[in-house]
Amino acid sequence: MFYICSMSGVHILWFRNDLRVHDHAPLRAVCLAAARDGGRVVPLFISEPDAPHSSFLTESLNDLDAALEQRGASLHFRSGDPVAVLSELHRTENVLSVYRHEAVVPEPYDAQVEAWCMRAGVALRTFSQFGPEQTPSPGGSQAAAWDAFMATPRHEAPAELPAAQIGIGHRPIAQTRSEDSTSHPSGGRKAAIELLKHLLGPVSDLSQVAASETLVQDAYFDQLAPYLNFGVISIKETWQAAVTARNQYLSAGQDIRAARVTELIRGLPNFYHMRTRRAPTPGPSPHAGGRSEQGQQLSLDLGQTGTD
Repeated sequence: MFYICSMSGVHILWFRNDLRVHDHAPLRAVCLAAARDGGRVVPLFISEPDAPHSSFLTESLNDLDAALEQRGASLHFRSGDPVAVLSELHRTENVLSVYRHEAVVPEPYDAQVEAWCMRAGVALRTFSQFGPEQTPSPGGSQAAAWDAFMATPRHEAPAELPAAQIGIGHRPIAQTRSEDSTSHPSGGRKAAIELLKHLLGPVSDLSQVAASETLVQDAYFDQLAPYLNFGVISIKETWQAAVTARNQYLSAGQDIRAARVTELIRGLPNFYHMRTRRAPTPGPSPHAGGRSEQGQQLSLDLGQTGTD
């Protein structure tokens, strides 16, 4: 009897600034919950009423929708106040739980959503994606805790989602880029992977690297910022890819290239500490991102993750 009742409910997977299916802790958790209680998964994106979508966001949403469709699901679009949207879905679909990542910055509606979930008896699960959920123990290092979080295995994208179809509403339509917009980055995961490969890959003229050494960190972040802010690629994927590239350059004796990538590794914590709800964390220790004492290297197959 319990199984039959649970079949009538849905689990909301609320996408916000995590527009991807790879390395997505809430996605993994919601699939486990659905398998456990028989509920169905509703991938959801909520936008502000009448808010125009930039080309970058539109392309990223369409890319996410395509990745979900490959797994038997669709991205459900709603517009309005998140509490009102969730309330309506709960009235018609019986929402069992809401799964989400933390926001880049605390959203004004976060407290209202949490209060509504408590009143409605809906479980709310929020996952960290920018650093460890718990503060270090007394005497522990924040930098070491952050490095340990970044080094944990990434979550693989599921092959299939137990999805519910409840009407997808308005779907963004890919915009045609004009000549004036060619200077703006393309949205979507494939573009993010290509950019990361370009930034971490070898350069033809090492003297150019040395000449621009003081500018390289800002240049990295300026280019990666849109993809990291919208979560098209996770900060953990970026960190692990950079560690892999740095270790390979060190092994090959290419110290200038290794130093170039190390700047990105050292800067990633500071790139987000002003955007998260946590206190600022210092950058990694000088050896962070290199080999461990056992000489272990992390790996990230960017070619595979860039396919959807």
